[in-house]
Amino acid sequence: MNKIILAFRYILLLSFFAVLVSFVSCVKGENPLDPYSGQQGNITGKVVTTGGNVLSGIEVSVGNITSYTNEKGMFFLQDVPAGERVLVNFNSDNYASTQKVATVKPNRTSEVDASMILIGVKQNLTSSGGSVLFSGAKVDFPANAFVDKSGNAFNGTAQVRATFFDPANDAFFGCFPGEFKGVRTDNSETQIESFGFINVEILDGTEKLNLASGKQATITLPITSKLQATAPSTIPLWYYDESKGQWIEEGVATRVGNNYVGTVGHFSNWNCDQPTQTSYLHGRVVDQNGNPVSLAKAHSEGIDYTGAAGINTDDEGYFKLAVKSNSNAKVWASYHIFTSASQNIATPPTGETAEIGDLVIAIDTSNICMIIGRIIDNGDLPVSNIYIKQLDSTGKILEYTRTNVDGKFLFFGELNTKYTIEVNHYSSDTSGKRRIELTTPSSAETVDLGDIELDIGGATMIGRVIDSNSNPLSGINVYATEGSSNQDRGYMTDSTGTFSLWVRPNKSFKINFYSKGQQQKSIDATSGDLGTTTNLGDIIFP
Repeated sequence: MNKIILAFRYILLLSFFAVLVSFVSCVKGENPLDPYSGQQGNITGKVVTTGGNVLSGIEVSVGNITSYTNEKGMFFLQDVPAGERVLVNFNSDNYASTQKVATVKPNRTSEVDASMILIGVKQNLTSSGGSVLFSGAKVDFPANAFVDKSGNAFNGTAQVRATFFDPANDAFFGCFPGEFKGVRTDNSETQIESFGFINVEILDGTEKLNLASGKQATITLPITSKLQATAPSTIPLWYYDESKGQWIEEGVATRVGNNYVGTVGHFSNWNCDQPTQTSYLHGRVVDQNGNPVSLAKAHSEGIDYTGAAGINTDDEGYFKLAVKSNSNAKVWASYHIFTSASQNIATPPTGETAEIGDLVIAIDTSNICMIIGRIIDNGDLPVSNIYIKQLDSTGKILEYTRTNVDGKFLFFGELNTKYTIEVNHYSSDTSGKRRIELTTPSSAETVDLGDIELDIGGATMIGRVIDSNSNPLSGINVYATEGSSNQDRGYMTDSTGTFSLWVRPNKSFKINFYSKGQQQKSIDATSGDLGTTTNLGDIIFP
């Protein structure tokens, strides 16, 4: 039973999507230029290592909406702005970051999985420059090369974090940022075939540094043995623009032996990519009864080339995949934990489309229901961002989640099964605790627990986190502790450096701040009366 619960905790099945219209708050009125304007959906997925082991504690975010993977590597992002190209970021202190591009439909849940690789090297480098070696790759930095985000020269010791991504690695596609297509220097778009890429971050504590204007670093990328026979003498260089989710062509690398060598003027991900000619595969995803599966994902991976593509099916289950022409690709479909059999397809000539028929996914939804509810305080205000647990009849924790900004939560369960939903806002007393016992119905219908009131009243603390130069710091984690009790009120500063904490009124707290680079700071603060807001002003970090 537990395996089924864990698998479906993060799945919104087709038969439940209509119910979610009332579960997810939407803004009325659409922008005619953006059919998704003001609407929301959800994203779920799993994060694993390149060896396939689950990764817990990975930060997953879309804009200011953040979640963390649990002990099963799973995450769930609620109320994500809907769109055709939603950028999903995966970050960790020990694993190289990546970004995936997702299609999020209104009132629907999309699935986005990722693989992450351990950072290849963390090396300190002074302003005198030097070389950083990692997994056969190398970056040579000139002297006095670094500047901060304001363009000021950096003269201290920086940490360089660098990782090489080998296209021969089976997990390469899962680690690859964005899509296997890029924007050329003439602004045309092309499919790309990767011969390997590097991720380089230059840090002063938590602050990112980059190369000064006019400074060039030399990058060397090894050509994996399986690609050496076909690797061209020169190849375009591409950097990944995280703000757009696109690979952008900039520069050229030259083959020197079995390495590509080039120069770059700034750092993010740098990729050696060969533009490819494109053809298409058209097909449909259906279930075992022949019914079309909307929002399934069709996948392709090159068999004799290093490229991949994925696209969601439309309302009728159809898809059109871009592939490298006159090549061979593996094609399959997935819908959450369900997958079809794979097919090896010979791709058509450039510009042509081949019909590949139906990809069949066997989907069993007969024994699952959805459990939803909302947490409010004694003033009928929604209580956001607190832990809710789902326990079985023996008291064993099956899953946990956090309430969203509207105080709402979601679990899945088997039919005709006893569960306990536990809310534990404060560990120091019982006022913020509730336990709801329930038995799920015998049919696949939604169990709505309605409003669950906690005997607590809240106050708010707000503030702004800045650096020593008064620049706002985004992405700083903030949480409150009362005595030895962590209030589970974790937040992250937004793009302006601001945060808002919901806490108990008239209490003394420590407000704790920590960054991706593990720098920390704490300040003492006292909350105001019930319903009031206390402004802590600017907090200099660290």
